[in-house]
Amino acid sequence: MHPEPVTETEIQAYLDGELDLRRRLEVESHLAADAAAAHVFIEDLRLRTSLRLMAAELDDAPPEMLSAAARLSNRLSEGPVRSFRNLWGGRVTQGLAAAALIMIVVLPGRDVKASPPAYVGDAVAAYRTGLLRETMVSQIEAPRFDAGEVQRSTRIRVPRLPAKWVVTDAQIFPSKEGPALQLMIRTPNAKKLSIFAVRAPSDAPVEPTAVRHEGASVAYWREGEMSYAITGPEEPETMDTMAENIAEDAI
Repeated sequence: MHPEPVTETEIQAYLDGELDLRRRLEVESHLAADAAAAHVFIEDLRLRTSLRLMAAELDDAPPEMLSAAARLSNRLSEGPVRSFRNLWGGRVTQGLAAAALIMIVVLPGRDVKASPPAYVGDAVAAYRTGLLRETMVSQIEAPRFDAGEVQRSTRIRVPRLPAKWVVTDAQIFPSKEGPALQLMIRTPNAKKLSIFAVRAPSDAPVEPTAVRHEGASVAYWREGEMSYAITGPEEPETMDTMAENIAEDAI
């Protein structure tokens, strides 16, 4: 049986580390046999690295600006439906346009916060505590929880999670803003994440913003009086994409 043809979407997933080993091998075999496809792949990889390096070198830029730059880098590398390649007609020209757009995004502007809201620190602490609990025999994890009871007792609205995400632990976590809900999550590719939700006003943006904070990647946002954060081991732009996928579905 011949393997299924490799699509550009799968090459993008390969770049994002989202394929299993067998499919990764098939993508690599495809690139090894197709010089043109391999050239485009390397150009994508080079563009991503260049944009991330450009953002990383702007040490004085606020985290929100760096997150926007990283997010733009990720978007420009995506498939033809959401990329700019059809507008500029080539990867080299796309790269120049991307670099120009990145410089616009990261130039200092108005009303940009230099640091994330205080609850983001609590979210990181909750994530590390959740990882610690997993390693302790005496600490029993509580994967089952009642979202309705949580909302009645704490007024915390639980975000709607992707169908294939599995809750491995649910805890009411103390924070400076009051009781918070923390969910430890296992994704289909075995990544361990933490969702942190607290009912408290904050200066978090309405659209998710991702940063590196105290050694972890955190994407944070707010919806009305609810403030949310998702923390994990991925790059900030990956966490930002995850947050965007659930931000509009909070219940």
